[in-house]
Amino acid sequence: MYRKIVQSLLASTKTVSAYRNLYSASALGIDGYATQCEKTRTQYLHNVDNFKRKLRDLVASSETNMIFTEDLKNVIHLLDNTPDDKQLLKDTIARYNRQGKELRFGNYVFGPVIMRACHQLGDPGLALELFRETNKDGFFDQLSSYQILSDLLYENGRYREVRELFDSIKGRQIQGGRFPKHCITLTFAACYKENTPASYQYAMDLWKELNSVGHIPMRKATAFAAALALNNGQPEIALEILGTVVKGNYVTIRQLKTVTLCSLGRLDDLLPIFRSVLEVKGHYQEKQQTFCREVVQKVQETLGHTKDSTGSASLKLDLERMIQYLETNGQILDETLDSVMCSEIVSTGQRNPGKNNLAESYNTHGGRQMQRNFRPTKRFDQLRPGLSDMN
Repeated sequence: MYRKIVQSLLASTKTVSAYRNLYSASALGIDGYATQCEKTRTQYLHNVDNFKRKLRDLVASSETNMIFTEDLKNVIHLLDNTPDDKQLLKDTIARYNRQGKELRFGNYVFGPVIMRACHQLGDPGLALELFRETNKDGFFDQLSSYQILSDLLYENGRYREVRELFDSIKGRQIQGGRFPKHCITLTFAACYKENTPASYQYAMDLWKELNSVGHIPMRKATAFAAALALNNGQPEIALEILGTVVKGNYVTIRQLKTVTLCSLGRLDDLLPIFRSVLEVKGHYQEKQQTFCREVVQKVQETLGHTKDSTGSASLKLDLERMIQYLETNGQILDETLDSVMCSEIVSTGQRNPGKNNLAESYNTHGGRQMQRNFRPTKRFDQLRPGLSDMN
């Protein structure tokens, strides 16, 4: 009986009518990309079509004609959502990568910027095609590229491919790590949304693997893993997963634990959870804690199915009084637990943003070129002018 209550609570994950991204555009650096696109268009004024025409002619011509870094940067930031422009991007990248790397003297990293362009276009197919065809030499081997691509796949409901992408990260040990926390979060989110026996098994195997190496996932990842266990009728596993979180009053952790305890029939353990929420109320330094109405309703349903006894009568009375107090004080909200769990992450929140924050990485790891002091020899000067210099 209890398990049916829990499964009905989280059943909405199987009937999602619209997909959504897990990380905000600002957190992924897409806002920075869009700003640079505007600047590039302003610089070209009415010559955008002329630039694209000349670049198409160039990539179709002799291999001796070079594609410069500046050419590829410009086409990425002048993309329109048309088949011709997408083909031009693919052709330019392919041609650029066929050229000798000894001719590149900047350290501009294209991978994250290209993935932001695909995300902005809303085209996971293009992103995957470029990734699969171009990454043989590590063109997209940056954690930010993997995260942006994972988010794009997640947003478009391509959950199995999120898992496959994470396997690729583990196999290649991108930037020295097998378990990047944001990619882990997206992978657990994809497994939770897919909610199939295969995705459940994958998530549980991944959780065990993380445990074995002492990796502590983000709380959001933990919430997705626990909710997936609940969806698959395993509240015991869900409770073990939730128990790894030190701060148990985190909004999703607290509510998932409430649902899990209802599933296990451990109603006595609900009292400390509700008391902790009530104790926070009134402390001006603390944000008011809340419950989703559907979670509270499941508690009430569970109480209604509990056999009467001396102890249960007292328990029911205490919980009902607490619920009434929460209702009176506006701490029960009309939002689903699924919507809270899948709420958008607006910041990656790194203390050293220059290294790991994706929005900042637009300036430091692809989006702003950090050139070495270099003066080209006469040989390179004579190859051809950059397309931005051509009339």
